[in-house]
Amino acid sequence: MAHGHALEPGFLDRMASLAGRAALVFGGHGELAHAIAAALADRGAAVALAARKTGQCQLLADEIAACFGVSTLALGCDISDENQVRSAVTEAHAAFGRLDIMVDNAGASWSGPPEEIPLAGWQKVVGVNLTGAFVAARESARLMLARGGGSIVFIASTGGLTSFTPDRAQIVPYTTTKAALIHLTRDLAAQWADRGVRVNAIAPGQMRSGLTLSVPDESVEAMRRDVPMRRLGDPHEIAAAVAYLASDAASYVTGHTLVVDGGLTLT
Repeated sequence: MAHGHALEPGFLDRMASLAGRAALVFGGHGELAHAIAAALADRGAAVALAARKTGQCQLLADEIAACFGVSTLALGCDISDENQVRSAVTEAHAAFGRLDIMVDNAGASWSGPPEEIPLAGWQKVVGVNLTGAFVAARESARLMLARGGGSIVFIASTGGLTSFTPDRAQIVPYTTTKAALIHLTRDLAAQWADRGVRVNAIAPGQMRSGLTLSVPDESVEAMRRDVPMRRLGDPHEIAAAVAYLASDAASYVTGHTLVVDGGLTLT
């Protein structure tokens, strides 16, 4: 007997199912958010998408609802604003009648030599990547703890597991906050493990999405050469990991950072 699942035909599908559950995704638009929402909806979950660009969230919510036949919701939310995060969590819970899954896909960065980074730039990145993540987890966990269970998934980065010389990158606020996010994952998991709320993170490597799409072709080629698998990752490969960690297939996994990077951090 697996945890609550008899070892009979279809047991893995039943463990992976999210039917009847509700998810809230912060950072709720863009290529990665699209893939995450699609993966959760494909497993049967209702999905709320929250970000500052409410219109973009609404377009994606409508697309997911039409494609997968699940309930969706679009919410305006600046994750660095405590009151807006609290409202988003409350609205998602009210709309779906429950909240089982929270995915924090919001992120900010600031580039430049660290000796020249203004405090405002540092605080902006900390506010989104770390403080916002904590508040989103805190507000979601309050509801999950009351129900006796839930899954929180942070989107971290392999940048939180390594450091860069100036010729490779100058994004100290980003990498520092992603490293802190990985430890926050462990701390929150330890605090809530015996109360049914699991907290995990995913550390993507070089992906074929987001900022990568805006850099010159030669830079993308250099990134590709750095990856042992000799290719960039696709958003659906991150989304599949999110769906796994959100489901009962990962029912004995908490405090873990799942690295999805084509072997980048092996070298």
